[in-house]
Amino acid sequence: MALENLRCANEMSDKKTPSEIKLPAGLSQRYEVRGELGRGATGTVFLGWDTFAQREVALKVAHPQIFRKDPDQALVRKAWLNEVHMAGSLHHPYIVEVFDAGFGDDTAYLVMEYLPNGTLEPYTTPDNLKPITEVLEIAYKCASALDYACRAGIVHRDIKPANLQYVGPGEAKVCDFGAAYWSRDESSTQVMDIGSLAFMAPELFRQWVTPQADIYALGVVMHQLLTGKHLFDAPDQASLMYKILHGERKQLTSFRPDLPESLNPLLDKMLARNLEDRFANWPAVLSALTAHCASASIAQSSAEERPAEAELYDQLRHLPLLNSLNDAQLWELLRISQWRKVPTKTVFLREGGNARSCYLLLKGEARVLQQGKLIALLDTGTLFGELAFAEEQPSPRAATVVAATESTIGKWAYARLREASPALQSKMLQIFFRLATERLKQADERYLRLYRQVMPQSTDLN
Repeated sequence: MALENLRCANEMSDKKTPSEIKLPAGLSQRYEVRGELGRGATGTVFLGWDTFAQREVALKVAHPQIFRKDPDQALVRKAWLNEVHMAGSLHHPYIVEVFDAGFGDDTAYLVMEYLPNGTLEPYTTPDNLKPITEVLEIAYKCASALDYACRAGIVHRDIKPANLQYVGPGEAKVCDFGAAYWSRDESSTQVMDIGSLAFMAPELFRQWVTPQADIYALGVVMHQLLTGKHLFDAPDQASLMYKILHGERKQLTSFRPDLPESLNPLLDKMLARNLEDRFANWPAVLSALTAHCASASIAQSSAEERPAEAELYDQLRHLPLLNSLNDAQLWELLRISQWRKVPTKTVFLREGGNARSCYLLLKGEARVLQQGKLIALLDTGTLFGELAFAEEQPSPRAATVVAATESTIGKWAYARLREASPALQSKMLQIFFRLATERLKQADERYLRLYRQVMPQSTDLN
């Protein structure tokens, strides 16, 4: 069994200049190579310029030797074919996007989005660790991506810091699906004997593939990001395998005393040796991470600060109002929003003020006032201020909305919504239209009830 990842990077000093680089046939007509980003055992990654789409891309090109008729290269060829085969099948905000892919008799390539900040590997050393809240946010987003892949029938099987691209504070994207297992694929592209030993769940040694293997691997990644240490240290692969199968994990505080004790049960559940003791599925992991993100955010922020993204995303995806949005659209909506936890009496919008944004009362209650008089109450999950979005020249606000309790409020500027993807804009317009229809219907019903109360019964003159 190939216990170490056959695609791990090694240092090379003979980098070529862009003019010396030869791309596979057809690629050079569209992509301009601007430099080499890195080189590994099976391929080289170049920084390229897509002359058609006018954007920077990462070009991953296989080394020619893996196509020789050499039994030792058969597993590597399978991994390449596997990744090319799945290219374009996964579309999630926290999975590296693949724009193009190809495989021939003597070549293979992937064209991916370019992320300049590298991987999470630099943040797994004791002197360069991320804050606890950021580690939890990153773990949540990676778990969300892996949950999405799992629902598509895909188990990554090689989750590790080197396969998680760092995007920015609190954000990382999953990449490199060469070792993935696709339950809906019965072809020869399945790759069974590949992975990174330190991150492999015990059941993978028996070639037993379940989504819980990725849960285990993400737990190992979290352990490294939190402590700067490997889950198990061993002098050789046989010893490491023994520890994975029989060793006991040290408590987090033995590596880093400032870590909350509450994180130990979370990792125990992710790293359980027996499948029965491990989290059964990704929704269970997401729920647990949400709770930890929320508690960490409360411990480190003031009442006016933005809530943890994991907490926000979890609440949004359970909101009936937004149930027509998919994962990608929900994350996009979250990215273009502003969120605050606010005290009672906070004014969200004022009567006569300019209309520039719409709002979502995610938690709490609010009062609607017109000329100082209470005209309505808003409950949790209410969207308001959206009607002016459809107006060419938005009318001034017709009422004041003020928090009646401590609340969590989200705001989307109309300008940001107009710059959103066409898919999100379409879904949000459908939601706005449905709300407007419901409110008109409610207004008609109220008017009809009032009419029946104040108008006398009609007299039959005949």
